[in-house]
Amino acid sequence: MAATVGLGGIALFVLWISFTNGHKDCGNKPADIEFVLDSSGSILYKDFRKQLIFTQNLVDIFDVGANKTRIGLVSFSTKVIPEFTLGEDNDKLEIKLKVETVKYQGGRTNTGEALHYVRTQAFPVGGARPNVPHIAIVLTDGMSQNLTYTEQEAAAVHAQGITVFVIGIGNKVDEKELKAIASEPADNFLFTIDSFDALQSIKELLAVRTCKVPPATVAPPTQPPVSEEAILYGDAHCSPAMPVEIKMAFDTAAIGTDNSKYIMRFIAEVSDRLNLRESHSDVETVTTECAAKSLKDITFGTGHDRNNIEQSMAGTTQGFSSTMRNLRLSFKRDNNRKKIGVMFVGETLDAKDFNQAIRESKRASFMGIQLFVVGVGGRVNNRQANFLATRDNQVFFATSYDSLDYIEGPLLLRICSLT
Repeated sequence: MAATVGLGGIALFVLWISFTNGHKDCGNKPADIEFVLDSSGSILYKDFRKQLIFTQNLVDIFDVGANKTRIGLVSFSTKVIPEFTLGEDNDKLEIKLKVETVKYQGGRTNTGEALHYVRTQAFPVGGARPNVPHIAIVLTDGMSQNLTYTEQEAAAVHAQGITVFVIGIGNKVDEKELKAIASEPADNFLFTIDSFDALQSIKELLAVRTCKVPPATVAPPTQPPVSEEAILYGDAHCSPAMPVEIKMAFDTAAIGTDNSKYIMRFIAEVSDRLNLRESHSDVETVTTECAAKSLKDITFGTGHDRNNIEQSMAGTTQGFSSTMRNLRLSFKRDNNRKKIGVMFVGETLDAKDFNQAIRESKRASFMGIQLFVVGVGGRVNNRQANFLATRDNQVFFATSYDSLDYIEGPLLLRICSLT
């Protein structure tokens, strides 16, 4: 069974003796510890503050330093927010001050995405500090938004040699899910407590057990098995079957600045869910200069290079076929990556523009470019869109620009399935 809280006076004395001996044995043993804090809407603000105080008290216990224990922290709800990274600051007081300033988010419980961050960003294969324990301490009060994705990411975290402690708080947690997230055996790595007020009663025992974690074993890069349902209907990431170069193109003059913001947000979300670095792939945009202003309003995650997207935005196109030509010419002929072009269209093309676009489509096909078409709104001619795409299953339709997220999963699945 997982460790539970309900300690009498004798038990507390035994725990104090255990902590004293354990902390002494820990000595200057180095470790990298990433705190993963639930900041979803089911947690009251006052209880979120209790998580922060608990984290500060744990930091006090550890022997912090550049060559000793390093601390990182990430909060998660709908979005995953890296608050500070491992080794960013090695002064205990400064770290505690940074913990104090972590903001409450509200939103969904996206635990799977938080675990994805832990394994790809906090402890990346080949980039994490060698020969020390790699430890994640996860605090959560409820079930994750997508159980399948969470379990898949947890399995990948474990395979990478990362030790995971989980603290489940309250009566809404799913113990089966917590056991999947925690390292084995669950008796050592899973704590379930009744309330946030009980956090302080487990800090010494948790500190003792972190001291006993062995150095992380070097593991080859692994990808968790991902179900189609988790991609289509959840927040799961996927890796293209081969390295890909993706160009997403749209004409801001035709679409308008406000609608362009929705497209840029969509591109950011798709980029975040593609394992670009691991698959040696990238995403760029081909559009007009005025779209660059819209980037200020876009929230970017950790799955891609924001600068790469911003710097790739250039040109002053006029018309769909001209945008399509710029898309085709933006591809480099001398790389071995799969070339994917995604064109956004929001209206029926006139005969001249459509005929020129057909010629551009054929030229793109000759260059080995796979063309996808995303039609948005009721003014799109479906027949035209199907003619322009390389294949019938590479055409997607959204009812409006603010509902593009409904085709995010299907587009990702198609890109990752290309061979």
